Amino acid sequence: MSDDYGDVLRLVNSRFPLPLVYAGVRYILSGRMPADNMFVCLIEGNGLRFPYYIDEFEPEDTLDFFPKEGWTGYVVDRQARFWSSRDPAPPPEISPIGQLPEDWLGVPLVDRDGSTLGVLAVQTYEAGSRYSEEDERFILFTASALSVAIQLARHDAIIAVQRIAALVDEIVDLDDLYPRIQQILESVIPAARKNLIFAKVDSIAGVFRPVYWRDEKDGQRTSEWPLNHGLSGYIFGVKGKSFIYEKDKTPLPDGFNSTGTVPCHWLGAPLYSQDRIIGVVVIQSYDQRDIITREDEYVLNSICPYIAAAISHTELFNLKMRKT
Repeated sequence: MSDDYGDVLRLVNSRFPLPLVYAGVRYILSGRMPADNMFVCLIEGNGLRFPYYIDEFEPEDTLDFFPKEGWTGYVVDRQARFWSSRDPAPPPEISPIGQLPEDWLGVPLVDRDGSTLGVLAVQTYEAGSRYSEEDERFILFTASALSVAIQLARHDAIIAVQRIAALVDEIVDLDDLYPRIQQILESVIPAARKNLIFAKVDSIAGVFRPVYWRDEKDGQRTSEWPLNHGLSGYIFGVKGKSFIYEKDKTPLPDGFNSTGTVPCHWLGAPLYSQDRIIGVVVIQSYDQRDIITREDEYVLNSICPYIAAAISHTELFNLKMRKT
């Protein structure tokens, strides 16, 4: 097994966040073939999403959803590779999206049950450039390893949900609860290591009251802010569900009022008790390299009900203890 094959396996076994794994895969591929243009596609419902997409002609927003079409959709539907310079042409109604490459090779990402997760594809626009059979073998191997990395990340998310759910019965002190939640969150959402905020909703006073604040730019905040300010206010008063923001790509809401340093990436989600928002949890990043992804949003949404339950349970326990 060549060093490149071993490098791919070490990358997967590193358990790095998926964006770093995708970037590492591109680095390895481009060292042995024309793979500067590479993307990873994942199936989302009836459409597709591209959590990693590097292309010199057609950059894509990694947060957006796209219809299942083009050569990528063709690979998904057939659950088989498509190699534009070697394979028979797809049916006439299937055409490439965007700039026509000199060569294109896409292979399915398959989970352990044989279901298609998405597509790993490389393409080259260099005149006369073609992929080889050895390139295909290596891409097939890489796609198999990458499928494992994606499944491991999803498994880690499930474990994180279970660990936070267990806090309902384990923690009786609020001073212990929030650090424990952060410890679990940062294992699956890397940006939570440096920047994590919990704020309770005070509907009578019309403000957010911070109860846990870890932020590398704005320090320790103890003062409240209005319920209609900032992206947290947008979640509370308008959206009612999670929101993910990327600087210079995601439009800010109308009438947006900043509550601090504008981050490069921001993710917030409401904490519900029954049908009422009782608080928000915010994770943000000030480093373009420390990105926040849709996968992070999905993980946070799956965890939030248990966070809300743990907070409510712990607050109730402490209230009862003060009365006794």
